[in-house]
Amino acid sequence: MSSPPRPSLRALTGVRFLAALHVVAFHYAPREGLPAWLDRFLSAGSHSVTLFFILSGFILAYSYLGAQEAPQVEPRAFWAARFARVYPVYLLGLVLMAPPWLDGVRRAAGALRPEALWDIVPVGLAALTLTQAWVPEVACVWNCPGWSLSVEAFFYLLFPVLCLPMVRAAPGGLWRAGAATLAGAAVLVLLWLGVAGWRDAHAAPPFGADTWLKVAAYNPLLRLPQFLLGIVLGRLFSLRVKRGQGAGPAASVQAWVAAAASVALLAAPLSETALAFRDLALMPLYALLLWSLAYGEGPVAWLLGQAWAVRLGEASYGLYILHNPLYFYLRMGDHRSGAGLAASSPWVFFAVYGALSTAASIGVFLWLEEPARHWLRSRLGRRPAPASPGVP
Repeated sequence: MSSPPRPSLRALTGVRFLAALHVVAFHYAPREGLPAWLDRFLSAGSHSVTLFFILSGFILAYSYLGAQEAPQVEPRAFWAARFARVYPVYLLGLVLMAPPWLDGVRRAAGALRPEALWDIVPVGLAALTLTQAWVPEVACVWNCPGWSLSVEAFFYLLFPVLCLPMVRAAPGGLWRAGAATLAGAAVLVLLWLGVAGWRDAHAAPPFGADTWLKVAAYNPLLRLPQFLLGIVLGRLFSLRVKRGQGAGPAASVQAWVAAAASVALLAAPLSETALAFRDLALMPLYALLLWSLAYGEGPVAWLLGQAWAVRLGEASYGLYILHNPLYFYLRMGDHRSGAGLAASSPWVFFAVYGALSTAASIGVFLWLEEPARHWLRSRLGRRPAPASPGVP
């Protein structure tokens, strides 16, 4: 008896665009005149990166592990495929953002003197080697969105090892592993709060005043439970599909509930302490959303699975990585042309910026990202890796 066909996960590709757009709005959407709840929702755009990390683990588990009894993840081929997938566009973002970054260094130092190299070289090496997320003070320097690729690089490095216990676990063990990842994330948040509180109680902290905020935002170890949760979900979903266990009518309701609860949490007024736990609270909501959408059933999954939404989702990686330099150059053009649109009509400017950035990301996907990925993977990997739809 043949196994049922595997879902294509089109809706998970489509939802990537919404998450990327949320990050773009977080950085550059005007806030003047907005209702307080919408202001809070846009200001919480950084939490959409958590969705990316869970989705990444889900898709990698679905693509490389599936429901096989003893799947093999050959490290060299896997790492080659991941490098080919993310690095070309990542490097383009660094190239485009290099002039404004170097100009900022020049302005801060008065000139690009030889001693300025002590600032440029370490940051440059960290960014080029995807290690900047480990150093709080440089994680968001050069092209800031690249910090999440530094975190992903750490996840990719570990995936061939992390997947081993997953393929040996029965469904019951996987559910327990999912609960354990949430518990582990809670412990990490509590530890971070303890260290941050200790730092605030001492007059001479070893780092800058906002160092521990940057650790919470960027450190790969604190983000690891999100990726692990995605791996567990991807493996569980694959096993259910193999056994012919469909979503049923509950999938559509679950998608609506998870989406509404996520938006409500992102827009909620929270205390400073509660904000530290918002990512933790979002993890099960995002997991439920992705799980529900993966079946491709219901109006939300149907809409996100349309061809135009899938194309936007495919191009969302370019939008995410390139939206910073694209904003800089559009602002510069607006200023030099004398139009002054950003100052006089900020929402019109943002709409133009969003449309141009989306169009540019589609072009980058078609003419750089995909060709470069195929070219690099054919030369770096010994054999083709499985297709990985939806990987951010």
